[in-house]
Amino acid sequence: APEYIRQFVADDREMTKYIIGTISQMDIPLTPSMKGEQAASRFISGLTQDAIQRERDEVLSSTQKDIRAMADFVEDVLKQQYICVLGSETRIRQNAELFGALVKVFD
Repeated sequence: APEYIRQFVADDREMTKYIIGTISQMDIPLTPSMKGEQAASRFISGLTQDAIQRERDEVLSSTQKDIRAMADFVEDVLKQQYICVLGSETRIRQNAELFGALVKVFD
């Protein structure tokens, strides 16, 4: 993955498609219930509207160079060899030997 990112190339049309796809995932239509859940989550985590807008602005202004600049970060994360699995507790415990530690995140 890091090498792919280092060599990432996309023309203007492709970059626009990537940006539109990313923004469309950030700004999905929400039901009133979903809006309430999102607002509560943002309040609890301290996520401000300014931070949300800053992230949108960063996505909208992304360039190939910005993508390639993430290669070292991705490489460093991969070197830590962490695996996160969400799923059936029974199945995960049956395969416990695959993991260094099992941590139950919620009941």
